[in-house]
Amino acid sequence: MSLLSKSFLKKDEIDSKMKLPLKKESYTVLKKIQDVSDFTQEEVWTYISPLFIDKYMWMTNGYTPRVRVKLFHTTKYIYLYYHVPEDRITIKYTQFGSDVYKDSCVEFFINPFPESTDEFFNIEFNALGVVLIGIGKPGRGNKRYFFKENEINRIEVISSIKKPLTGYHGKDFWELYSKIPKSIFENSYSKEFTDKACIGNFYKCGDETEFEHYGAWSEIVNPTPNFHLAKYFGELLFINK
Repeated sequence: MSLLSKSFLKKDEIDSKMKLPLKKESYTVLKKIQDVSDFTQEEVWTYISPLFIDKYMWMTNGYTPRVRVKLFHTTKYIYLYYHVPEDRITIKYTQFGSDVYKDSCVEFFINPFPESTDEFFNIEFNALGVVLIGIGKPGRGNKRYFFKENEINRIEVISSIKKPLTGYHGKDFWELYSKIPKSIFENSYSKEFTDKACIGNFYKCGDETEFEHYGAWSEIVNPTPNFHLAKYFGELLFINK
């Protein structure tokens, strides 16, 4: 997501909001015994509890789609599912590593090793399934490393949207699935991603869509849009159950 925005909350609204107590979210990520080849099948997700991206911040245009997210993990992978209630979308970016956050976009930020680093990964998908992934420290002033496609070509992404477009796509929702190798995190730190406590957040945005919007699972309190504030990340408990 970009810091550039057009209709922020007024200062008195921000000041009032920043006095509200924050509840940090927590989600238990269940573990399956075997890896899943066809992870778009409905039965794969049947018994996985959802979390919701429903805390919309900074804008006053009333655009607040309640996104349902599910995830589970295996020894080697993290699996993601997004159900996004949008009938009108914007997709302009089609190249890996491009500015997908300007399109209709969902995002997954995670620090897999909070016990030893404050760096985190930002994994961003537009509605076509185009990926942007980076790593770095919290805050916009810190330089991030953005991965090249050949460095993470084992990430699998399947979207219900099959071509770039702007406007109605034929349904009142779209879906996106992803299978993310834990080795991306492990190779970056030479550490094993075992069953453990992590921190992270889930986002819905569209900086240059018909209705600019910024939604989160774990709420952020900041005067201007900024998803890179790890102090507001929720807890993700990857367990062996």
